[in-house]
Amino acid sequence: MYFNQPQACAPCVFTTTLHANSNIFLVLQTCFIGATHLSRCPVQPNIPIYLIVLGASNLLSLSLTYTRNNWGDDMASIMCSACMAILHFFTFIWFFIGTSWIYPVYPPDYTPGTLRHCHKTTYQFAFVVTTLVWVATTLMFICSCCFALLTCCKMVISGHRLIPNRYTFYGATSDSHEPAGGDV
Repeated sequence: MYFNQPQACAPCVFTTTLHANSNIFLVLQTCFIGATHLSRCPVQPNIPIYLIVLGASNLLSLSLTYTRNNWGDDMASIMCSACMAILHFFTFIWFFIGTSWIYPVYPPDYTPGTLRHCHKTTYQFAFVVTTLVWVATTLMFICSCCFALLTCCKMVISGHRLIPNRYTFYGATSDSHEPAGGDV
């Protein structure tokens, strides 16, 4: 038995398990809603197909992620990573295509038999999922820009202290131009 192995904290394990299971549940729910209402959105019949393909590609991506982490660093893991990159690119493009199908028909008529009819659960689920992804993407972009701006400001404010010259070395705390610790 190994005595020096770090133990995982119970809240961390619980949160990770909850997050993974909620992702799988959301992906399965996306496929299920798209498949059960396949012909119930005549205003834009591609919305249920969008949900099915989005759910299936995310399910495949999750399964590739879990299997890649168990394989190690061999050739199968590298191939799995390449497949995941292609799948993520496809999902990215598919998301833009789905956005172009969902937003132009807003708001559809939820009454069956009308010209602009779409099943209420199908459309609202697709609309909410797409909108939440756009909101999360926007927030990540804004946070990244703020981080980049703060990093640039820190570099400008610190000025010459980050760029060593021939008289200083990394980690010097003094602004004197004398060599620290002797000439080397």
